[in-house]
Amino acid sequence: MTILQFYEGIGLDDGAKRAALFLEKSFSPEAAAPVFDLLMQPAMREEALAALRAAAGEDADGMTSFVLMAHCAAERTFAAYAARGIAEDVFWATMRFLSRFLLADSRKAGRLVFRWAWWFPRQLALQEFRIGALEYEMIEREGAPAVSVHIPADADFSNEAVGASLCEMRAFFEKFFPAYRDAPVLCESWLLAPVLQELLPPTSRILAFQRRFEVLRVDDGSPAALEWIFPDPNVPLVDLPEDTSLRRAVKRHLLAGGRVGWTLGRLKD
Repeated sequence: MTILQFYEGIGLDDGAKRAALFLEKSFSPEAAAPVFDLLMQPAMREEALAALRAAAGEDADGMTSFVLMAHCAAERTFAAYAARGIAEDVFWATMRFLSRFLLADSRKAGRLVFRWAWWFPRQLALQEFRIGALEYEMIEREGAPAVSVHIPADADFSNEAVGASLCEMRAFFEKFFPAYRDAPVLCESWLLAPVLQELLPPTSRILAFQRRFEVLRVDDGSPAALEWIFPDPNVPLVDLPEDTSLRRAVKRHLLAGGRVGWTLGRLKD
């Protein structure tokens, strides 16, 4: 697969594509090969990121790292999918997180930036996959296999789509990664925060998702939820936007001194 085919396959917008292709002149396959070797090994993630930073050099906007990792995806990860027999549509669905995050961060920054080099090794090393509405990462918890659920911003969050994704996930792991076939399925997210039961109507899709999980731990002091609910969580509370029912409810809660927090849950049997 060529790098242009990869950029087009993930739906990279024209501006980002031009910027990435401009950086191709400084790309060295020989220099990148040792970095790719590390990126493809889940146990070497920190070493891989250190090697990536060294290879990227001065990279304030993160785009050199993006280009290096995109080449790894196009050359190494795509081939690894094919070798295992994993469907190509799973590859593209998984990799399209790049264009979403790149666009979202660039809008916030007012310039082209890529801030997710620390996250990308999961997808490169076949540790995280998008299957239907949701993403699933193979992890270890207390020394045993576990699956961590991530919720993409563009997910169909209907009860039907979530249920179908969870069902397809089990079949996927049984076929391709049997050690995770019966592994516990965890989710760590603001979406599981118990306080949302007081803020949202009973018909809420978020609450329907919550009901699939039993709560294991709640961190009420974590501010991380605000980064996902509001476009700029650093503005004064009174100035937070109220353009959705969720944001209106959460803003009222925050202004009253409440918190949302961060919650770990386990999928019910």
